[in-house]
Amino acid sequence: MLLKEVTPAVFNPVPLAEFSAHLRLAHGFNDDGVENGILEMYLRNATAVVERRTGQALVSRPYTLQVACWDRHGHLTLPVGPVLAVDTVRFVSPGSLIELEPEDWVLQPGKSRQTLTGPSGSSLWPLPRGAVAELTFSAGYGLTWNDVPDDLRQAVLLLAAHYYENRFGEVELEGGLPFGVLSIVEQNRPVRI
Repeated sequence: MLLKEVTPAVFNPVPLAEFSAHLRLAHGFNDDGVENGILEMYLRNATAVVERRTGQALVSRPYTLQVACWDRHGHLTLPVGPVLAVDTVRFVSPGSLIELEPEDWVLQPGKSRQTLTGPSGSSLWPLPRGAVAELTFSAGYGLTWNDVPDDLRQAVLLLAAHYYENRFGEVELEGGLPFGVLSIVEQNRPVRI
């Protein structure tokens, strides 16, 4: 399985003013924005950690996915969610490209670990010998920070604040995340059965 962001999020979705207010940083004196770069870095890193731990894209962006086989039911569980739309499904092999029609697949509802099936939950078309399936799809809650659920927004702010307050690495955490962040992230992780 090879997942790739087509156009990675090159901006941080969290408004810097909101994060500064969360940290209760002083404003109005000689505010020359000296700390903006470090604050943005902590926000980017916190966003990436929350996305990785939950398997969810916070801000919408396009992805490509290549797989060599379906699961035992002939379905495909997508590694990131919430998936807004699957744009294309095609079989790629040396010298051959077969594009499936949109009516050949169905995206099952859910917020993460959504499954792609055939019509009415049936199996997807079998992969031709020597081919890989290549999908293009969009995943995320929306285009802006305000589209992200409140609990995940809070997790990002809490984790970025933790990075800011402990920038010298003096605090060791069991499990790698502060308790408040861990409790939010854990309730948003997909359940594996």
